[in-house]
Amino acid sequence: MSISTNSIIHYTDTLPKLESILKEGLGIKYCGEILIMEEDTKSIAAHPMVSFCDIPLSSSYKHFDAYGRYGIGLTKNWANKFGVNPVLYLDKNSSISKTLAEFIKERRIKDTNLTDKQKTNILRIKCFAKNYSGHLKRKSVDDKNYRFYDEREWRLVPESDELYGALFSVELSVYNANKKKYNDSISNIRFEFNAVDIAYIIVDKTSEIPIIINTIRAAYSSKCTAQDLDILFSKICSTEQIISDY
Repeated sequence: MSISTNSIIHYTDTLPKLESILKEGLGIKYCGEILIMEEDTKSIAAHPMVSFCDIPLSSSYKHFDAYGRYGIGLTKNWANKFGVNPVLYLDKNSSISKTLAEFIKERRIKDTNLTDKQKTNILRIKCFAKNYSGHLKRKSVDDKNYRFYDEREWRLVPESDELYGALFSVELSVYNANKKKYNDSISNIRFEFNAVDIAYIIVDKTSEIPIIINTIRAAYSSKCTAQDLDILFSKICSTEQIISDY
């Protein structure tokens, strides 16, 4: 069995959110991150992104508790088109972690010789970096020694010119004080996909499958043939089935 899938899966926590994704495409939200590169170098900020993983469904049950029991899987061809990339996992004592720390320190110097483009590029590298392990407190999960590496995360991080003036990086304390304001500023940005891009549609309960079939009919009947719709319906499964059968 492969240790990764040929698709990337975005998990969410409610049926209405999944329906919104199917109708309108994937939205982005600011994600707060604490990245420790050395004991004295930390990045504590929020950046706009969409997160995915490529964990096989047979190994996804641990993921449900932290990130939700609904999801949509999209092909890696779709991911490549939008510049989605695997996260760079860092051990804080590694050489690459220390190298990134040096870049961050230089960027923070008031009279640095870095150009604006170089400063932006450093931020983009940081947006795709995450600690190998650390404290995760999310929904029912509270684990001080959580191994983020096991999530096999991929990220879609918009280019600055795709944000229509919204901030690319926000200090985490500032973001936490007014999350609605910052997320409202990017709420209209969507990344669309076609029926052929969809690899999986995951609902929580098997009884919800008819609901999502009706949503798909409403959203895709004018865009797909009857055969394409039948194929799309065959890609629906439930978290109940995954936990029971895998």
